[in-house]
Formats: sequence, C-alpha cells, structure tokens
Amino acid sequence: MGKIEGWERLLLAEIERWQHLSFEWGSADCLGFCIACRKALTGQTWQLPAYNSEPGAARQLLKLGFNSVEDLVSSEFQEIAVMRAARGDWVMRDAPGLTPGAFGVVTGRNAAFFSEDGILSIPVIGSIRAWAI
Repeated sequence: MGKIEGWERLLLAEIERWQHLSFEWGSADCLGFCIACRKALTGQTWQLPAYNSEPGAARQLLKLGFNSVEDLVSSEFQEIAVMRAARGDWVMRDAPGLTPGAFGVVTGRNAAFFSEDGILSIPVIGSIRAWAI
C-alpha cells in the first residue's frame, strides 16, 4: 500500500489536530492516533472493535484472539527493524498497564506518541518494535 501525494503535509496536520484532543480510551488513545495518522498517509483506515477503557481494550484483544496490542498490529502490518523505521511507520515503546506498550508514529529521528499528557516527541531509538505503514 502506497502513501498518497502530499502525505508529509497531511501527517503533520493530523499530528497537530491530535495536539488539541484529550486522551480517551477507544476514541483518542495511542492506537487511535496511529490509525488516524495511517489514514492521513494512505487514505485507508483500520476499524477495531469498540472499547472505552483499558480493561475493555484487553477484553477485545482476547476476543479477537490476541494476547497483546503488538500481536494485533503484527497481524495487520509487516514488522521491521526499529532502525529501519521511516516517517509514517509505527513504533512501540515499553509502557506499563493491562495492555502494555505505547504506540507512536515516526516523524524523523523522533516519534510522536499520543498520551494522557498530549503529544510527546520521543527518540525512535528507544523503541522496541516497529511496523512499516
């Protein structure tokens, strides 16, 4: 799947749009942010089952047959080495919780992560997994 013309500008605009959102499980969380950025890049979306809490997200993962969010993401996208991740690709960092891991979108040497503190720009090099978008 290719990126659409002008994707660089569209990606920056999508990240800016998320700067003004409040974190909410199932609608404005780290995976929702990545999915929205993917749509800006490719015009394609990815529909996930509804959830409105971290326990709800964990239950939906199990219903889908996955033990983790990264297993779900790996079922849809090709995993790549973190050091090969380019702008628009997804990365994952360690983070605690029932659905451990935080997902972000590569913007260069850093990746944008949507969190309860808003958009965080964190070096890609600290990521533990990556997927080509």
